[in-house]
Amino acid sequence: MTDQPAGADINPTIGAMLSAAREFLAHEQSLFRSLALRPLLIGKGKATFSMALPEQFSGADGAVHGGFYTIILDSIFGLTVFTALESIKPIATINLRTNCLGSAPPGARAVCAAECDAVRNDVAFVTGRLTLETGGGLLATGTASFMVGSKGPIQGMRL
Repeated sequence: MTDQPAGADINPTIGAMLSAAREFLAHEQSLFRSLALRPLLIGKGKATFSMALPEQFSGADGAVHGGFYTIILDSIFGLTVFTALESIKPIATINLRTNCLGSAPPGARAVCAAECDAVRNDVAFVTGRLTLETGGGLLATGTASFMVGSKGPIQGMRL
């Protein structure tokens, strides 16, 4: 793990929350437990993680399905938003665009690098890419926006 050095520009509360989230993802959440998730960098508005690409997410062609790339990008992008905030607030994905550009065999390791480009009017904007850990082949790119401070469904709402 190569987290940024002590005294980095992340709010300590956010840093503690990210550590707790990393532990939850690695040990409690079944999807992420299967990924052998390893943080490579966590900084102000930046996050990079390495992960395994499990066989159970293979498509008919034997390669890891592009929809799984979308799950990885959305999850790491969300964690990246938290690194850009000054306090812990709930977030929700507003939109997510992914471009699947390559394929990977099950069992390969991939690296997802994301950056929160801006937070404006309670909306965070993130970009990133997913590459093969060995050789750096580009698997997918993505952009997303997240509502910051979302409160969940309103009581009695029918949507």
